[in-house]
Amino acid sequence: MIRPLAAAAIAFVIGAALGAGMVWKIGRGNGSREARRAAMLAEENARLRTVVTESERAKALVANKSLREEVERQVVAIRGLEFKTPVDYNVLSRKQIKETISGKLAEVFSEQEFQHMATALAALGLLPDGFPLRQKYIDLLGEQVAAFYDQHQHKLFMYEEASLENSQNRVVLAHELTHALQDQHFGLKRLPLESKTNDDMAAAASALVEGEATLVMSEYMLKNLSLKSLKDNVLASVTQNMSQLASAPRYLREMLVFPYLRGQEFCLSLPGAGSYEAVSAAYKRPPTSTAQILHPEKFFREPSEEPIAVEWPDVSVNGQAPIADNVLGEMGTRIQIAQFTDDRTGENAAAGWRGDRYLCYEGGKGFVWKTVWASEADAAEFLAAEQKVLAARKDRAGRRVALKQQETSVLLIDGVDEAWAKALGEKFVR
Repeated sequence: MIRPLAAAAIAFVIGAALGAGMVWKIGRGNGSREARRAAMLAEENARLRTVVTESERAKALVANKSLREEVERQVVAIRGLEFKTPVDYNVLSRKQIKETISGKLAEVFSEQEFQHMATALAALGLLPDGFPLRQKYIDLLGEQVAAFYDQHQHKLFMYEEASLENSQNRVVLAHELTHALQDQHFGLKRLPLESKTNDDMAAAASALVEGEATLVMSEYMLKNLSLKSLKDNVLASVTQNMSQLASAPRYLREMLVFPYLRGQEFCLSLPGAGSYEAVSAAYKRPPTSTAQILHPEKFFREPSEEPIAVEWPDVSVNGQAPIADNVLGEMGTRIQIAQFTDDRTGENAAAGWRGDRYLCYEGGKGFVWKTVWASEADAAEFLAAEQKVLAARKDRAGRRVALKQQETSVLLIDGVDEAWAKALGEKFVR
């Protein structure tokens, strides 16, 4: 939004200068008459300041509306879809954006659920013990967001200082307007974007949504490329506060970026995606794993390669239900291995992924992770890589950890002591 602070300040300075001059001129007259005239003058100055300020605000709103409508027209032309209803815009301060993000997270996940997620990811070595996951998400999203679309309220929120006079902010708006189109035509709430028990499937759905929006945004940017827009984008890239992202654990950094970069590659790889017809068709049968995003041929070939579900009829251990029950996926597995070995080892060892499921118990006292692979050779390659991971992890010292290959699957048992390891083994080792 265009903020009228400069205009208001100028109006105030002009009013103050005029008032001072008039008071100086009448300062040698009758005291009571001077006071009345001074009061009248002050009132007139206040009125003029209000008129000037409101006038500038009205001009700014008209200009901003015009810029928004132009971006809307271009997004419609690029995507080939019309808005069924006008976009509902809302403007927030930076503080309000963080409050709104915090509120949206609270609608889906409780504080305890965030703690359980953090505990499970720490058991995998993806987060440090005791990591404040919820607050870090709020800090990360609050730092990066210039605008965002809320599919629950069907509203587009913009940061009040993100002026559309800046071409970078118009590029961001093009991205978020694509989400509004997606919501109106395909229904974003229908997608498993907020799954609590399958992070992998949620990441895959997000890659379709964000990948398409990034593709439209990229086309918009190319169509509006100029020396000034290039300067705006370069300036934004070197001045944007990235401290929260830079200090985040690798898993959070890569999984936040994954839907945008890998998602765009996925959309571009679909047959006929240049016309967006294949992208639209993908919403009827969305990708179900990050493996399909990383290897698009697994998605569009007939039949598609779907993840293998790990089924356990009973998951209670020591009379307790797990505090976390989730799927890591190929991308998460790749990161988990790579951060303790190297990127090539992570990519190669995770490439044969066909399915997985992990369970975490009582503050991390017990942890089990079963992975399923395309072949026994793929399972053996993962087993060898995971043994290197465990050897490199100092946080597992003193725990009872075991890896076992069973044909095309690998089972990891991790107990805080012998009793937990034995209970997990009796439940899950077959």
